[in-house]
Amino acid sequence: MNPIELYQSFYCIYRERNLTKAGKILGLSQPALSLHLQSLERHRKEVLFRRTSRDLIPTDAAKRLYVQIAGPIEELERMEGQLKPQGTIRRLKVGSAKEIFLETILPKLSKSGEGFHVQYGHPPDLLDALEKKEIDLMISNQKLNVPGILLEELYKEKFVFVASKSISLEGDFPFRGQSKPKMEKIQTWMENQHWFVYSEDLAIVRRFWKVNFDSRPKLKEYSVLPNLHDIRTALEFGRGVSVLPTYLLGKKSTLYMNDRECHGFENQLYLVSREEDVDFLEENFQTFSNWMNA
Repeated sequence: MNPIELYQSFYCIYRERNLTKAGKILGLSQPALSLHLQSLERHRKEVLFRRTSRDLIPTDAAKRLYVQIAGPIEELERMEGQLKPQGTIRRLKVGSAKEIFLETILPKLSKSGEGFHVQYGHPPDLLDALEKKEIDLMISNQKLNVPGILLEELYKEKFVFVASKSISLEGDFPFRGQSKPKMEKIQTWMENQHWFVYSEDLAIVRRFWKVNFDSRPKLKEYSVLPNLHDIRTALEFGRGVSVLPTYLLGKKSTLYMNDRECHGFENQLYLVSREEDVDFLEENFQTFSNWMNA
């Protein structure tokens, strides 16, 4: 390992007296930074810190070393345009499905002033990017059971039945009457509508059908669109029905929504990271949770 990198890690640890805080500044996990410190102690053949339950106490050897290296390191940082070590901030690199990120996270993240890098995709592709360290966090709608991967329950998205406004005004619309229509009538009517779906396997519609009719859908007409935003646009400007998450249906939406006569369903989302980056996961989890549940 490069001794210069070890000295830089020591410098930051000495100033912060805490591995977690120093790791956030350097963009390193606590285990990685602990390894740096152990390597430097072996390299110099002397103990640099005494560990307590909360902090690191520098030894006399550490104090002597800090005096020797502080000046050169700070001069190098000035040459790189960094006034303080705290100016080195880890850029947030996150992967997610496009719709949920655009609607719930991006508006808040873009106001935070932090640098970030976003990659859109499906869970298998994002997991590959996570393992290759192209991203540090991912939002997944699948509960991944992969060695070296950690996840936290982040947000429950709710899907409901929606229809174009023109359809909700038609005479045979089953939800216009005062009394609750029979499920058999609702099912027959839905099978004869034009559906806008996310994929050819009807994944979202299949789950909706199972919850309400305990069977598989037999749709007569449907169109496939690559993302949920496109489906919402097709419903707003065209004529059809679908199942969409409620975060896409604001107060000003013109679409008809029903979660009373026909039941929606919830889908758990997870915030995922590499096991070595558990501190980074914990640091960002509450922020993401607050943004998405606001």
